[in-house]
Amino acid sequence: MNSMKLELEVIEIKDIRFDRKTSVKDHVLHINKEELIKYLQDPRLQNIDIDLARPGESVRIIPVKDVIEPRIKDDGKGGSFPGFLGDYEGAGDGKTIVLRGCSVVTTGKIVGFQEGIIDMWGPVARHCAFSALNNVVVKADPQDGIEPSDHEAAIRVAGLKAAHYLAKAGLQGIADKREVYQLPPVSKELPKVAIMYMTIAQGLLHDNYVYGVDAKKLHPTLLHPNELLDGAIVNGTCVVAADKQTTYRHQNNALVKELYARHGVDLDFAGVIVVPVRPELKEKERCCSGAVNLARTIGVEGVIIPEEGGGNPEADLMMTCRACEKHGIKTVLIIALEDPLADTTPEADAVIDVGNDDEVLTLEPAEKVIGYEEQIQLLSGAPENCIADDGRIRIPLYVITGLHGSLIGSHVKGVAY
Repeated sequence: MNSMKLELEVIEIKDIRFDRKTSVKDHVLHINKEELIKYLQDPRLQNIDIDLARPGESVRIIPVKDVIEPRIKDDGKGGSFPGFLGDYEGAGDGKTIVLRGCSVVTTGKIVGFQEGIIDMWGPVARHCAFSALNNVVVKADPQDGIEPSDHEAAIRVAGLKAAHYLAKAGLQGIADKREVYQLPPVSKELPKVAIMYMTIAQGLLHDNYVYGVDAKKLHPTLLHPNELLDGAIVNGTCVVAADKQTTYRHQNNALVKELYARHGVDLDFAGVIVVPVRPELKEKERCCSGAVNLARTIGVEGVIIPEEGGGNPEADLMMTCRACEKHGIKTVLIIALEDPLADTTPEADAVIDVGNDDEVLTLEPAEKVIGYEEQIQLLSGAPENCIADDGRIRIPLYVITGLHGSLIGSHVKGVAY
């Protein structure tokens, strides 16, 4: 069988700067600011600007909507993010250029209260993996009178377009390393394992996109893990910042990479089952049943179920766990236990806690703010009047973008006392 083979041609980016021409030279990403702004023009947006934030600088980005790694297919067509800016054919297969060490961060006036913050220095940087990246920040505000859903859609597409634009500069570059992802047949008898990928699809700014399709419209879907690594899922949810699976996290899924490393060693990695997380009970039951039927169809013996978000998604998590175990499929749940669980089940006897986010940090004033610092008081989890008269800010870890999530790669951990 001709199995899918994804080759990531990785170019290491160690610095970013504005220049007359967008290019990559000696590990520096040069950016024509005016050209990029022109490329991002959208009738739904105004005040579009591009700024730069490097590791260690006294720079605060707020409110953060998404983080995206610049990538582009090296197939003669140069597409990115299938369903948005690229073709469906070839996703998860062939060569993809990756600018590693940098990202696109989107900000601007707040869309929904569950957005976040990235500091490039200080205590936030110790907890935020994105603080270690060279960040190209797209700041854009909505035109007067547009609906929040249109605002979210416009800024989401702007981020993807910026990542696509930057990645094009890598097409003429020389890769520093090549990462190959392929699942060869396993010659010995090993337990067959899949990821059940809980994907927020709840409406009201709580949606993700699979091949450009709103996940609310989907029945559970089986993906090859390469499709996930190659941009098949794009974040469109304003779920709590600490729990949010940014597009960058989907592209660099640490859980997928861990199972790849163990494929043929102590397990047989069978794929990724995307499970929409809906708010209605009937829809939860539909998605749970569909996911378990898919797992049974491909003959898996175990599944790992990472949660996205918290609260009512725990009903989906426990319902799916219970149904899997009923059919002899062992489950491991990955969850952030910062609050009492909204639901439990006795079958959930193997649970990974990715850490608590209630700890409060005191942040010093930034020398430079990209975005709107005063909107920190609107973020979910931030207390009222959290900005002191001297400019210092007190926030819980809750509002740090990508603090943990359930895809592993966390900078916090759960400890039993």
